[in-house]
Amino acid sequence: MIKGSLMRNGYGKTLLIAAVCGFSSAAVTANDGTISFEGTISDATCEISGGDEANPSQGANFKVALPVVSVTALAKAGQVAGDTPFHINLSGEKCPNDKIANVVFERAQSTNIDAATGYLKNTETTGGAGNVYVRILNKDKTVLALNQANASHQPVTISGNKARFSYWGQYAAVGNAATAGTVKTNVVYSITYQ
Repeated sequence: MIKGSLMRNGYGKTLLIAAVCGFSSAAVTANDGTISFEGTISDATCEISGGDEANPSQGANFKVALPVVSVTALAKAGQVAGDTPFHINLSGEKCPNDKIANVVFERAQSTNIDAATGYLKNTETTGGAGNVYVRILNKDKTVLALNQANASHQPVTISGNKARFSYWGQYAAVGNAATAGTVKTNVVYSITYQ
């Protein structure tokens, strides 16, 4: 009696279709693996301050003032100009001696990193210089490829509750000769500790 009334009301077909679909999707889905995440949160709480030679202590968010250069200095792709030193300092009583600190440039959070070159794209859209990116160099003037993992390019051991990371910023002509205009960009960084 129950079977007959389900069929007459159309419920039987609905249940049958639902059952078949349920089995079908279970057969298609399969686990191929598991991704596990592990990490450590450090108790190091160093005070962070960065800057350039003109403004050396601007805090954790700081600007590097690149010099005005002529388009002739960037007249063809691959030319660089405007070398400007800058730094990031760690300090404070809670900056533990003998820990190894490093600066990591955050690839996922930094939307201005060019995937091909690893340089920082010019974000100035109104009156911006054309074909000009900014690149960051390590203290020894090797170019940092920001589009690649960079977790250990300048490890510094904290001593006297202080550490200093030294870098260079510079313009780079990319793709063609530079055209005149403003250059603005940015990158997100974090300090890691071991």
